[in-house]
Amino acid sequence: MRKPLSYWQRHVYSIIQYGTYRKYKNFIKSYYFYLKGQTKISSLPSFLKIEISRYCDVNCKFCFADKTDIMYSQHDYKKLINQFKDSVFLVSLYDIGEPLHHPDVVECIRYAHEKKIGTVVSTSLSMKKNDVFWGDLVTSGLDLLIVAIDGITQKTYNEYRQNGNYDLVISNLKKINELKKFYKSKIFVEWQMIDFEWNRSEQKIAEKMAYNYGCNRFRIISEATQDRISWDGENRTRKKNCLLPYILFFVTARNDVRLCYKIYHHDMHIGNLSNNSFSEIWNGPEISRVRDPEQIIHRIGCNKCRE
Repeated sequence: MRKPLSYWQRHVYSIIQYGTYRKYKNFIKSYYFYLKGQTKISSLPSFLKIEISRYCDVNCKFCFADKTDIMYSQHDYKKLINQFKDSVFLVSLYDIGEPLHHPDVVECIRYAHEKKIGTVVSTSLSMKKNDVFWGDLVTSGLDLLIVAIDGITQKTYNEYRQNGNYDLVISNLKKINELKKFYKSKIFVEWQMIDFEWNRSEQKIAEKMAYNYGCNRFRIISEATQDRISWDGENRTRKKNCLLPYILFFVTARNDVRLCYKIYHHDMHIGNLSNNSFSEIWNGPEISRVRDPEQIIHRIGCNKCRE
C-alpha cells in the first residue's frame, strides 16, 4: 500500500505557485516561533480552512453527526480572504459538510484565485448538478479537487458512504475529467480512497480506474477515527507543541474557530469571529496553551495527540 502523502507533499504546488516574499517571510517567522515555543506571535496564518457548507446528506459511517443546513456567508468569506491575502498560500473550503452544496462555491474559488491564493475542495460528488456547474467548477481556478470514493461497487461504496449514489459519483467524475480536457484546465483531480477492511480487494482496481478516467492521482489514506479516540486511554502525554496553531486558521460554517481539523471527540473551539476579533483568538489563552510545550498537557484533546 502506498504511504499517505503528508500535508506538505499534497500542497507543495500551492506553496510554490502562490508564494511571495511576504508569504515566505511570514511562514519562516511562524516556524521560528514554533521552534521557540512562543505563545504570543506576530506572524499571521499561512493556511486557511473555511468550512463553507455544513450540510451533507451522504451520511458517512464515522463522520461527525452535526450536518445542519448552514452555509458560510460570502461577506465573511471575502473578509477573511482580504485579511490574509498577503500571508496565506492556500484555503481549504471544506470540513464536515459538502462544499459543493454551497450556492456560491464557484465564486468562492474564483475570489481566492483572484487574490493569488490556492484552493482545494474535497467532495463526495454524490449530487446532481447540471453541465454548466461542472464547467464553471473546472474553469474556476480550483487547484485541487479531492474526490472521496471508497469502493467500486454500490455495495462496497455504501459500507461507509451510506446514502451515496456510486453510479452518480462515477458519472460526475467522468464528466469533470472530460471537461478538464476540453477546457485544458489545470485543475488537479485526486481520487481518494479510505483504507477499510471491506474495500482492500478493490483498491488496485480502483487505482486503474482512476487513471483511466483521467484523474491525476490515486491516494489511499488510513481511517484514523477509531485510533484517535483510543489515544485517550493510553498512558501517554504529549510533550511537544503543535505546528498547526502557528500556521493554520480554521473557521467553521458557524464562524467558530477551531484549533484542529483532526480531533472531533474533544472540544477544539477557541472562539467565534462573530463575537471575537481575529487578534483576540489568534493570541488568546486557549491557543497559547497549545503553543506552549509546558501547557499543552492541560489542553484536553491535544495532550495525547500523536499528529
